Parts: sequence; C-alpha cells; structure tokens
Amino acid sequence: MRFKLKFKKLEIDGAGSIPAEIDHLLKDRKSWEEHYQPRLQFTEDRVYKSKVSTGQKFVPFMNEGLEYLNTENRKDNIGLSCGSLFGQMRNWLGVQGVSYLYVDDEKLFDEIIDTVAGLSFKCVETVLSTGAKFDFAHFWEDICFKNGPLVNPSVFNQKVGPHYKRITDLLKKHDIEIVSVDCDGLIDSLIPAWLDNGVNTMFPVEVGTWSASIKPWREKYGRQLRAVGGMKKALFAEDYSAIDAEIERLKPLVELGGYIPCPDHRISPDAKWENVQYYCEKMKSVFS
Repeated sequence: MRFKLKFKKLEIDGAGSIPAEIDHLLKDRKSWEEHYQPRLQFTEDRVYKSKVSTGQKFVPFMNEGLEYLNTENRKDNIGLSCGSLFGQMRNWLGVQGVSYLYVDDEKLFDEIIDTVAGLSFKCVETVLSTGAKFDFAHFWEDICFKNGPLVNPSVFNQKVGPHYKRITDLLKKHDIEIVSVDCDGLIDSLIPAWLDNGVNTMFPVEVGTWSASIKPWREKYGRQLRAVGGMKKALFAEDYSAIDAEIERLKPLVELGGYIPCPDHRISPDAKWENVQYYCEKMKSVFS
C-alpha cells in the first residue's frame, strides 16, 4: 500500500543516507479515517491483479503466475510475502508518533494494527486458496536499530503476536514451514515473540556494532531458529586475506545448519569490486 502523502522528508544535497522524516500525514483518528482506513479495505480483485516474479520478469498472479508457481519440478524457491504487521504502521506515524499513539489513544493504536494485520491475513488466505504453491513465507518489519527495538517487546508480543500466529497457522496448513522476517538491528528481545508465533527465520543477522550472530541464538533457542546474513561486509574494503579469515569464521556457524551466510543490505561505497567477486567465488568453493 503506497501513499503519496505518507510523510514529509528532509533531503540534503550531497547526502548519501536515508532522508530524515520531519512530519507525517497520519497523526490521529481524523487523519486515519480520512486518508488511510478507506484505502485498506480488502477486495479479491486487488490480489488477483498482483504480480509474480519468475526471476526473468513479472507476470500477473492469476493465469501465468499461478501456472508458474505450480510447475512441477520447479527448481527455484518462491516466497509468499505476508506484509508488515507493525513496521508499516511505524512508517506511517514515525517512531515518535507511534510511541505517543499507544499512550494517547490505545484504541486507535489497536485498530490500526488489527486493520493492517487483518488485511495481510485476507491477502495470504486468498492467494493460498487458489492452490498456489510456495516454498517459504516472509514478513517485513524493520523495527529495530543498533540499541534494540523501536517498540516495547511486551507491547509487540501482546498486540502483534496473535496476528502473526493466525497467519503462520494458516501457512502451516498449506505446508509452508519456513517463515522469515526482515527486521534490521538488534532484534534479540523480539525473537521470542516471533518464535512463539510461528516465525522461525531471522533476516538479516546484522553484524553492525553489536556483533550479531546466529550462535548465541541457536544456543538459547535450539534448531527451531534459522537465520540468513551475518557476514562482515566492511571487509570488502580490505584484502583477500580478510575475506579468507571471514569465511573461516563463518564455517562453524554454517555447520550448525539452518544458516545461510551473506552480507546484509547495501554493499558499502568503499568496497572493492574484486573483493566482492573473490568472496562469491570462495563461498561457492567452500560451501557448495
């Protein structure tokens, strides 16, 4: 769901980072009912008009897309997007706005979450009812930063957890066992809410300044937790020996199983292209 007037942002000439948000359209019940709620009403037609990526091009979900998804002996893995149950709300209101809304108008806070999550459920339900086959499912959140989550973990578990459970239970009925979430930053305090409600794969494992790794998670939660990421991409600015050392560091983590090492997000501007190439080739030879 895209809105042209979602927020105002401050852009500075020459800056290469994400623009700063300085104001948001969604502030209260009036703006919610005027601009957002009417656009968040479910219709099957909107699902059927969506697109499916074949790896070569995007095709309409119905007909071509459905045929592609159900092709026997398909070699590529196809994921079903389950939307965002809190991250989208955080985008609309901003971190400060969504935090104040929980205190100032908890009823509206709940209504927005319930509306967005209900829409996600209906979309997933409609797609799966067509017989479309998927190998995994994926949520997007981006609700953590380097010091932890942008939402109180207990609030997240109470308000959002049941919606995750409802969707992941539906996924399991359709034999989709791998369910991942894209949530940046230091996610440790939110992992229990995801695991308890059917999300078992964390992406990315951001090394960042806090040195995230699957190892302590696996020690704490066992093999039910899977992960993707965790490669120190800053090493692309160094030399081959640094890449070799990083791959050696990753070996025992890969041996844990249920873990795919890779760089997260954008490759830094100071990366050397030959190092990226070397890393890819070395990874193939070591782990394939």
